Amino acid sequence: MRNERFEAAIAVILKRDSRYPRAAYLLISEVLQDTLYGLRQEAREEGRPEAFEDNRGNQHVTGRQLAEGLRDYMLDRYGPFAWPMLCDLNIRRTEDIGVLVYNLIRVGAFGRSEKDSLDDFAHVYDFEEAFKAPFEPQNT
Repeated sequence: MRNERFEAAIAVILKRDSRYPRAAYLLISEVLQDTLYGLRQEAREEGRPEAFEDNRGNQHVTGRQLAEGLRDYMLDRYGPFAWPMLCDLNIRRTEDIGVLVYNLIRVGAFGRSEKDSLDDFAHVYDFEEAFKAPFEPQNT
């Protein structure tokens, strides 16, 4: 069952900004958790478990890390279906990830550091190259 506060935050966002459906926010939340887990595992393996924590012990993911996490998450789970799924959610650029995240930040569902910026999500990668091109037939 989803956290009621998170669901309430999404409801507030959807009243203000209807560009993305509820499922897009749920996806971003799942991707954040998956990315945090991967970073935590990587840091433990490297013997530096505090590597991505701030001075208060809060875990932090950069815009680039989250965008890359979305790419890995979608390709691992959905393969050639990732592109149409993301299009259905109106997520077509890494900048869309940033808008979703900053909408969640504005309503207090996500936190941010002083160094974070919406620009961190700009042009991280091309969605068609990442999600569509790998599954297109190769000309030989």
